[in-house]
Amino acid sequence: MTSEWFIGIDGGGTKTDLALIDTDGSLVGRVQGSSSNRTVVGPEAAKDVLQSLIDETIRQAGVKRRITAGWIGLAGADRPEDKAMFRVALANRIDNIHITNDAELVLSGNPDGIGIALIGGTGSIAFARNEAGVSGRSGGWGHIFGDEGSAYGVAVDALRAVAAATDGRGPETTLTGLLMSHWRVATPQQLILTIYGAEVRKSDIAASAPVIVNAAREGDEVALRLLDSAAVQLASLVGSLLQRVPFATPPSVAVTGGLLLQSPELRALVRQELVDQPCQVELTLVEDLAVSAAHAIRIETLKGRA
Repeated sequence: MTSEWFIGIDGGGTKTDLALIDTDGSLVGRVQGSSSNRTVVGPEAAKDVLQSLIDETIRQAGVKRRITAGWIGLAGADRPEDKAMFRVALANRIDNIHITNDAELVLSGNPDGIGIALIGGTGSIAFARNEAGVSGRSGGWGHIFGDEGSAYGVAVDALRAVAAATDGRGPETTLTGLLMSHWRVATPQQLILTIYGAEVRKSDIAASAPVIVNAAREGDEVALRLLDSAAVQLASLVGSLLQRVPFATPPSVAVTGGLLLQSPELRALVRQELVDQPCQVELTLVEDLAVSAAHAIRIETLKGRA
């Protein structure tokens, strides 16, 4: 039997991951490149990035035919006209193109792409799709008035706790010394100049979240409370979707994002918060969105022929 190829693309705000698998589900191509978010780099640059990365993946795998199907998740591609633009741009490379927001790729970890996806990384968002195709989202409002329970949110709350401890407004915490070390400053006050510096990005602040997780592991009470709060906030994203999107049976919850994937303690706390919710409590980890999406579109395509 002649092999076919299926591609998964995770086009986030900072990078684009591609995974190509064959009919048997074997990984034959893996490429990573720059952002393909049209709101960040512009529509033409986004199309160029995707086209060049797909071509590179095809060359890497030695593929001589068009790709049978692909699930392409793109940040900033929520509008129908955006999806149509990318579909046209990639039509000469992929036969069957399924384009969604990048957050929806997490649903590839659930059976038939049905259930709830929860992302707790630099930012936070949840997405749901039920058996009838009804969908919804919760969160994703960005770091100024959203991102509750995310790595960025936890890191900012930790900095607030350090400020409060330094002022005598809050309890002492080992986070003070740990975050001073992380940011390479000699006093808590020096955090102001460092963190408010023009070169510090949201992702840089979010990158300090493992410090809080490690402090919680060592028993720091403030860090433990911060993880508890993050779990409540993340579980609330799931809970709000369960109220708005009806499911015939308790849905699976697939999770991804650096904070959730790297902290089993936080996942355990989220599970505790979901015990009384009408969903499955055991969380499905989706560690590689591009690979997961490629497998999901392969299964869907082959099942459709059966």
